[in-house]
Amino acid sequence: MNFQTKILVIEDDQRFSRTIKNVLSQHGYDVCCCFNGATGIQKAFEYNPDLILCDIKMHPIDGYQVYNVLKESSLIDRIPFMFLTGHSELEEIRFGLDLGVDDYFVKPFNNVDLIKSIENRLAKFKKLTEIGRREFKALFQLAPNGIFLFNGTTLFNANPALLKMLELKQSTLTSLSINDILDDFSFLKIADRIERCSNRLLDSFSDEITLVTKSGVKTDVTISVSVYEKYSAYSLMIGLITPVNKYNTDNEYFVSDILDMLKKENVVISESLGEKLTDVFRQHNINLKPQKSKYFSSRENEILTLSMEGLPIKVIADKLQISDRTVEKHRSRLMEKTKSSNMIEVIIYALKNNLVEI
Repeated sequence: MNFQTKILVIEDDQRFSRTIKNVLSQHGYDVCCCFNGATGIQKAFEYNPDLILCDIKMHPIDGYQVYNVLKESSLIDRIPFMFLTGHSELEEIRFGLDLGVDDYFVKPFNNVDLIKSIENRLAKFKKLTEIGRREFKALFQLAPNGIFLFNGTTLFNANPALLKMLELKQSTLTSLSINDILDDFSFLKIADRIERCSNRLLDSFSDEITLVTKSGVKTDVTISVSVYEKYSAYSLMIGLITPVNKYNTDNEYFVSDILDMLKKENVVISESLGEKLTDVFRQHNINLKPQKSKYFSSRENEILTLSMEGLPIKVIADKLQISDRTVEKHRSRLMEKTKSSNMIEVIIYALKNNLVEI
């Protein structure tokens, strides 16, 4: 099924807004227009656009405020945002670009230039999205915990770990709904919150439930559900299944870290490295090799080890009886030493250079 690319136009000049809509519609885009900032913010979450065009000079909420609200929600971390303005002062343009907007068009502008810029931004975004999907797919397959995608009822996909847990095959999955894999009490326990997530009234939740396998075996687990992608008619959700009290720590921290990693990290994983990563996340205790080069300090080694166990900063700090800030400082030094942008890449560096022994 092919969906039209959706563009949200937030512009208080209704005549100009309709002109932009006509131009974009002629180029095959699905366009939604809002005539003030407040409505634009609301529609950004409901419409789930692929790109936003926003005027700056609006009242009472201007374009900068619209941008900042959407930035706080992380929505525009995932989609391009372009400003429209009737002014061409360099200072104003620089201010908008410093905020992080993707482009800036001064009215009146050439329609061809606008379409070209939109196409370039969308192409770049599509490329980043495809990279993210590939990395998500790799992590989805490798994760030792159960992960599944569903729309509130129908199950669309499940990773090998969950299929094995439920004694199911991928080919039979789409004939099942979520209540088919839970006992009756568990389904009633979470059904309302699933519906609220589906209707975008709730972002995520966690609870303890009972899974039922194909052969009828029941297993107590923790389920965590989060909205993964929003569409016009429904929300696609991601579910994470973990053993109760896994790691003997606050499971909520672990779940949050894993969900963030699955949805946000862009890490290229080869097959052999993937096997090592799978081993890492399956183990509770990881032995670090003695390092003659002393590349990492003893404290950095401790923090690396605990990070590889999937523990968040707060739990690491408690275990080592140091402050959260000290943990963050050592993690930053680990990233600096390995030229990594996040702790996942630090772990990969350690594996590639045989600094850990599984």
